[in-house]
Amino acid sequence: MRELVIVEEEAVLVREICHLYRVELWGTTKIAKHMNNHSTTKEGGKWDNKAVKNVLFNPTNAGFNHFKAEEWPEEQRIMVAGSHQGIITEEELFEIFSIRDRRKEGHMSRRSFEYPYAGLIKCGICGATYAGNASVHGTKKYLSYRCLSQYAKGTCDAPSISERILNQLVLKHIQLVEDGYQEPKHKPRRKVSLDKELAISQKRRHNWMMALGDGKLSGDDYATLIDGEDSRIAKIKKEAEPEPEQTIPIDEIRKAFVNLKSNWSILNASTQKQIIQSLFKKITIKKSDDWHIVDMLTV
Repeated sequence: MRELVIVEEEAVLVREICHLYRVELWGTTKIAKHMNNHSTTKEGGKWDNKAVKNVLFNPTNAGFNHFKAEEWPEEQRIMVAGSHQGIITEEELFEIFSIRDRRKEGHMSRRSFEYPYAGLIKCGICGATYAGNASVHGTKKYLSYRCLSQYAKGTCDAPSISERILNQLVLKHIQLVEDGYQEPKHKPRRKVSLDKELAISQKRRHNWMMALGDGKLSGDDYATLIDGEDSRIAKIKKEAEPEPEQTIPIDEIRKAFVNLKSNWSILNASTQKQIIQSLFKKITIKKSDDWHIVDMLTV
């Protein structure tokens, strides 16, 4: 078997692309434009969405060997630890997958524009998404959000909301009160050797993959076996979870939250977006006499 060796010149580009997607929350189009300013793909071509995605979602870059039959959905891709060194960590890869999945589900903005709440704000009247909008007065730029059904279809009468008011609304809504924190509840857990079970699972998956490659196992049977094994391991992992750690003292949490509120206005839009998009899946707003939050779903 051919041994995979890191080519540092290529690895630098892989790390850069993964950082821009995972940390800066850039979209693939913006990443491609940026990469074309100073580099080419491994084959010497121009970067585009497909080339960027091939880097981002390639488990090989995190030290995995992987396989997926053409007719299988992506979630059935088989990943096993390889013998080669990864360019990024396993944790970074799964964080990239998580961002991709949240964007697919509409819980996170697909775009790179610096609207901190892009894709998260929902209309409390019609349920549509509030989209970011910018206007310039003199030398100052003002950001706001408006209901897509209202301005694109005219089927909703929800008003737009400025980002300044939205910030005040969200920060006011997140109240950290002492009564909301409880001592962790300890429950008896079945003793289980997670490492042993994972080793057994890896061996099973390897054997099934070999059988599939030899034609001794059909694609459907293989998928059924993998689904069952995934369920078994998920259950074992849950049983093996450690007891909850002691919660952070409420005074420290309150102090950190107060600091965030105090310093919010001096954070740049990119940092604000990272914080908001990493905390929330959905924020539903509605205006009666005043604006209020109907529902807030955290990550």
